[in-house]
Amino acid sequence: MKPTTIILTGAPQSGKSTLLARALDRLSDLKTTGFLAKGLWKNNLREGFDLVDLTTGKTTPLARRNPLAPPKTIPFTFFREGMEAGNKALDPAKCKHADLVCVDEVGKLEMQGRGWARLLGPLLQLEHPVHLWVVRQELVHPVSCIWSLQNPVIVDVHDPTALELLVTHIRTQP
Repeated sequence: MKPTTIILTGAPQSGKSTLLARALDRLSDLKTTGFLAKGLWKNNLREGFDLVDLTTGKTTPLARRNPLAPPKTIPFTFFREGMEAGNKALDPAKCKHADLVCVDEVGKLEMQGRGWARLLGPLLQLEHPVHLWVVRQELVHPVSCIWSLQNPVIVDVHDPTALELLVTHIRTQP
């Protein structure tokens, strides 16, 4: 049986979300749910993220940089409305009829049981959709272990054929 989970990976700020957006442009015929995290920049520094619901196209502020965040913590403040929009986009009842469910991203928050963590298990129980998760390179193994991902397809954003690999793997899933 072919894997139904695809992980798009790379270093922080390496273009994972940009590559995902390019792939989604080429997969516009698929029924896609979930969301894309659109990065915001100010003075060459990641200022925050907006969440783009892939079903509705609606953009909602998700997080902004918190200059007072202690070192070695997540340096962003998350907005309630952005989290609610993400929870709605990942509602398993909404996603069960999709061809593709995108989660941009599964990261440190989720590994702490926060963020989208409570929805990931129920989403993985859905039989039909292909799951595409954006995950930082150093978190691929722990994320795979936490959610018991069996042989996920790994696509590295730095691979020159990453776009083609992503599109091909999504299209060839059962």
